[in-house]
Amino acid sequence: MNKLKANLPLLIILSGVIFSLYLLSQVADDIYFSGDGGLKALLAKQLGSGNLRFDLNLQVPPWVQNTWNSGLYPFEPPFSYKINNLYYITFPFTFPLVTAPFYAIFGYRGFYIIPLISTWIIWFNFYRFCQAFNLDKFIISIGLITLIFASPLTMYSSMYWEHTLAVCLAFSGLVIIFSNRENDFTNKQAILSGILIGLSVWFRPEFLALVAILIMLVIVSYLLKLDLITIIKDKKIIFLASLILTILCFFALNKMIYNHPLGAHAFQVVENFSLQERLLKSFKFFNELKDSLLKHFPIIYFAVGISVISIFQINLRLKIAIAQILLISALFLLIVPILIPSDGGKQWGSRFLLILIPLFNVIAISGLEKTWKIKQFGIRYISTGILAMLFVVGFNLNIIEGTETAYQKGKNENIEVLDFLRKDSNKIVAVANQYVGQSFEATFKQKIFFLTKQPDDVSKLGLALDEQGYKKFLYICPFYDKCFSSPNIPNKLEVAAKPKNLIIQLKKIKENKRYRIEEATIIQKPEKTNS
Repeated sequence: MNKLKANLPLLIILSGVIFSLYLLSQVADDIYFSGDGGLKALLAKQLGSGNLRFDLNLQVPPWVQNTWNSGLYPFEPPFSYKINNLYYITFPFTFPLVTAPFYAIFGYRGFYIIPLISTWIIWFNFYRFCQAFNLDKFIISIGLITLIFASPLTMYSSMYWEHTLAVCLAFSGLVIIFSNRENDFTNKQAILSGILIGLSVWFRPEFLALVAILIMLVIVSYLLKLDLITIIKDKKIIFLASLILTILCFFALNKMIYNHPLGAHAFQVVENFSLQERLLKSFKFFNELKDSLLKHFPIIYFAVGISVISIFQINLRLKIAIAQILLISALFLLIVPILIPSDGGKQWGSRFLLILIPLFNVIAISGLEKTWKIKQFGIRYISTGILAMLFVVGFNLNIIEGTETAYQKGKNENIEVLDFLRKDSNKIVAVANQYVGQSFEATFKQKIFFLTKQPDDVSKLGLALDEQGYKKFLYICPFYDKCFSSPNIPNKLEVAAKPKNLIIQLKKIKENKRYRIEEATIIQKPEKTNS
């Protein structure tokens, strides 16, 4: 029995590994959970092929490039920006860069190696974190169960996104710091923790909030000798130096590539909003992120409840390290909305706050251990019952509903369209929304995509195609877009351009629950004859 208890955390992690591999098996080839995964894949494929440019350098004929430059480029802000006549995706270059070698070796499945392994490392680090607090193995096992099977974090293990990697880096750095609080914090540990936390910013800009929090707390701890803010007792200068230098290296690379230290992300957050607009949006984002976090990880209610009760109950008083984790988490939740350009768009739970899941989970099970020691009034059973109820809610939402929504919804329809595009002989594809091009980036070697949001855009494309001798092209309207701002796509569009007057005839050739595909035929408008 003791041997089983000792190995129970590792068995739970193993079960999580098996489940995450099952999730990966549900991912269809060349289909992404979110369209921006397609953009990152395009850049990763470019880098993996040996074309070491950080702008999206799609290989197309000059006439296509000219047509794109006239306003029909398949991607637009906030997902793509034109900088110095080059097109850049708005996401950091780092994630496509580190996944490019895996794609080159393993193909499409190689994209998922880093997100998957990063999630596994988070789980192991959570185990180490709990051991550093001398928590009971049984309590740690409960924490692992809630982390793996009642949080949205696991859903991201099989999505082509950089969030689990960024969380893995930042959380690993925090684990080093808190695991050595009572021991000698060595130079090596100070440097490594600073580098890891700094590297998280290389992949996700919201981790600048964590960097700012740690720098602030370390500096203030020089002035105020308070235990709550003394995150690092020794080697503060070494930690700050490694952390800041890591960030500065990233800023320098961004300056070289994008001519801005914050990269293309700056065009979303820094330059396109006034201070007043940013604050208003930040308040809106805060409420949306908070609500999403609470909904998808209800264990937080237990963590917050225990934290509040501990203020009034000495026997439930939080350890100073746990209180510091709570402080860091609260500040992170307040600062992140200022740094982000949106509430996250299509996601499963708040992806910008994923780092808070293991942190709040530590607080929750630390509180559970304290209540478990209280035998009076059935406190241990009441607290365990509340946590179990929250676990059931989280399990049902994340594992049952999450698997269906994140990995099955729309899957067949997307595969159907992808297969159609691969078999169809038309080389030109016009799309009403840039998400279509992002979703079917796997066909970019076979097809040339143009973004045509308005009838005039379709007309402009028709003229360019007529000059090149093309007589037909595909037009794709997704269910989430009111194509041409009208409930019905017209049967034909007239293109008035001297010396030619053209008609673009549209005919529906395929439709499913998510997409409607029209075949457009370019024909010469008959000239009127005088009778």
